[in-house]
Order: sequence, then C-alpha cells, then structure tokens
Amino acid sequence: MTSDKHIVNDKMAIEENNIFSDDDNLFADDGDIAMSQIDDNNAWEIMIIDDEEDVHQLTRFVLDDYVYDGRKLKFISAYSAKEAEEMILQHPDVAIILLDVVMETIDSGLKLVKYIREQQQNHFVRIILRTGQSGYAPEKEVIMKYDINDYKNKTELTDQKLFTLVTSGLRAYFNIIEIESYRQDLEKKVEARTRELQQKNEELVILNKKLILLDEEKSEFLSIAAHDLKNPLASIQSLANLIRAAFNDFPKEKLIEFAYMIETSSQKMFDLIKSLLDVNAIESGEMSLIIDSYSLTPITQSVIENYIEPAKQKNIKLNFTSTKKDSKVLVDESAIYQILDNLISNAIKYSPYDKNIYIRISEIKNTVRFEIQDEGQGLSEDDLKQLFGRFKRLTPRPTNNEHSTGLGLFIVKKLVNSMNGKVWCESQVDLGSTFIMEFPTAI
Repeated sequence: MTSDKHIVNDKMAIEENNIFSDDDNLFADDGDIAMSQIDDNNAWEIMIIDDEEDVHQLTRFVLDDYVYDGRKLKFISAYSAKEAEEMILQHPDVAIILLDVVMETIDSGLKLVKYIREQQQNHFVRIILRTGQSGYAPEKEVIMKYDINDYKNKTELTDQKLFTLVTSGLRAYFNIIEIESYRQDLEKKVEARTRELQQKNEELVILNKKLILLDEEKSEFLSIAAHDLKNPLASIQSLANLIRAAFNDFPKEKLIEFAYMIETSSQKMFDLIKSLLDVNAIESGEMSLIIDSYSLTPITQSVIENYIEPAKQKNIKLNFTSTKKDSKVLVDESAIYQILDNLISNAIKYSPYDKNIYIRISEIKNTVRFEIQDEGQGLSEDDLKQLFGRFKRLTPRPTNNEHSTGLGLFIVKKLVNSMNGKVWCESQVDLGSTFIMEFPTAI
C-alpha cells in the first residue's frame, strides 16, 4: 500500500519546492505572533490516522512550527481504524482528524467517520479525508454520504495546501466550539430562568393558597365575632328596653340584678373586642414587647389572688408551689401576666365543682417551667391538635356557663413564641389537663 501513501515524494522534493523558504511565511496565522504570546500548554490536538509511518513523520515535519491563534499543534498518531477508536475516546477535544481511507480494509476510514459522528456523537471535530486511491472512495459519493469536512488526494497535498487545510479546519473548529459554548451558556441561562420562573410560580401557588385560607379565616373570624358580639348586645338591648318601659314596676333588687346582667354582658363584649385587638396587634407585628428579667413567682401570686373568688364559687382549691422563690425569666411583664391570666382562668372555667388546680414553678438547668394542672374533662387527640388555633371550639365546655372567646389559647401561643418560650398541653380524656410553659432563665 506504499504507492498511495505520499504527501510529497521525499524530503528532497520538499526542499526543491521551497516548502520551508523564509519568504513564504507559511506558518503564521492571520498576522505574525510574537513568541512570548505562544501558549505551549494549550496546543491544538491534531490526530493523524494512517497506516504508513512516513505519512505521520512528514505531516509532523511540515507542520512542526505551525501556530494558530497563539497555540501550537499537538500531534496524536493512530495506525489503524481500530486503534483510532481507542485514541478518540482518550482525546475527546481533538480539533482536526487527518484520516486515511484505506487501512485495514478499503473502507475502514469511512466506517471510522460513521463511528465518530453516529456512535460518539462528535460533530465538532473537523474530519479531512486523505486518500491515495480515490477510486476506492469517489469524492462526490463520499461528500454526499458521509459527514466529512474536506476530501483531498495525497498527491495534491503540498505544504501550502496542507497549511491552508489545517488553518481552515482550525478556524471552523474554533467557531463551532465558540458557538457551542454560547449555546450551552444560553441553555444554562434558560434553564436557570425556567427554574426561577417555576419557583416563583410555586411560590405564587403557595401564596394564593395562603390568601384563600386567610380569606376563609377572615370570613370565619367575622362570623364568629359577629355571633359572639350579637348575643351579649341583644341581652343588653333587651334589658335596657325592659327597664325603660317598666322602670316603676320593678323593685330595687330586681333593677340591681338587671344592672349586673348588663355589666356581665358588657364585660363579655369587652373581652372579645380586647382579644380581637390583641390578635390583630400580634399578627400585624404592632404589639411591641419589652423583654426584661422578671420573677414568675410574684406575678403568678398576683394572678392567683384575682381568681380566688371565682374559684370559691365552684369550690375549687388553687394549690401553688414553687421550688425556687426567685425564678427569673426574660419576658415582657404585661405579656406574661396576660398569659398566666388566660391559663388560670381557663383551668377554673373547665374544671368541675369541688376539684383542685395545681400551679407549679420549677427550674431545670437553664429553663424555668410553669405548669397548671386541672382535674377537669381532659382533651381528646383531635382537641389537642387544634388546641392553640383561632376560634377553635373544643369538645370540653365551661362547667358553669362561663364565657369563652375562643381566642385565649391562640393569644397565649403567639405571646409565648414571641418571647422565645415554649407552650404545650398534656392531657387525657376524663383525667384532666396540664398546660406547660418553659422560658429561658435570666442570667
């Protein structure tokens, strides 16, 4: 196969054709490049695939000083299509392949083209067929059927033509890689933007669900508030009309009783309105807390004193113990008073007659624990799940027709959380409930 393996006849022929004449400037890219601008560590990879060693040597010899865009050439040699397949896997960034057609078989080079383009899906490398026997691979047929970039007979490849061929091939490869880089960058930007839009869409869906929920809660809120305000207001209106219409018909004692009923109804309305305002202030962030060091014991004793009479009316005994007289916590004084007032009043409301309520303060490590334990009806699992919700009507009912807004425990939870505390309830049906709070100890 030596007859079809000549780029040039021999070195003498090369010299006679003045291939390496200094006047030709064959190896300068579009302009002269200073040696200091040449990057020796970033060479263009050129793969020579041919079964003749002479072809490899002469190609390297002719292109030895070639520089394009400040980068030299790095030559990779394969002597068969089989070997080339392995080399291509090892060098995926080859810019140009100078490929012989006839090697192991008369079409091994063409089969290799299909392997590169179809199996390896490498459409970047510029493939230049070089053949010495064009009859085995007619140019027109090969160009139409195979994805190659140029077709040359070895006999016509002078140094000048080889230079031009490599230059056009590198220029095309460079442009393709640059376009691919832009495409990938654009693709990444599109993917990032798509993810961002998807995330925004998911956030909008979540926000929309929250808005729907808030709208439902607002409707429920207004409905319950209107209902709870309507009853005491109707009672006040009725009693007022009764007194106005028949004032002289009632004895003094009856009028005092009516006045007491009006006062009670007014207090219910006041409590509900105050609770609604507290909820609004908490949720809108308008409630400002002043956190400082306070002892729970005197505050708890003060709240207990306020409920001695309501407890006596149901013959309930309030039992208070504290393992440490001065258990100080970081809280807002007004908020902690409101929390204790809610929890102790609830314990009395939901406790049957002749029972005990145990109020305990203890200190564990860096935490002060406050417990209120009653002997009431207890709570089911479903009740516990919605215990601290807004306007939640639970299974247990006040045992002496006491009034409840359904907002007390919701406010307790919000206030405790805002002061870095924790609150929860442990309960069993018919065995009573224990409400527990924990706050960090003040240092």
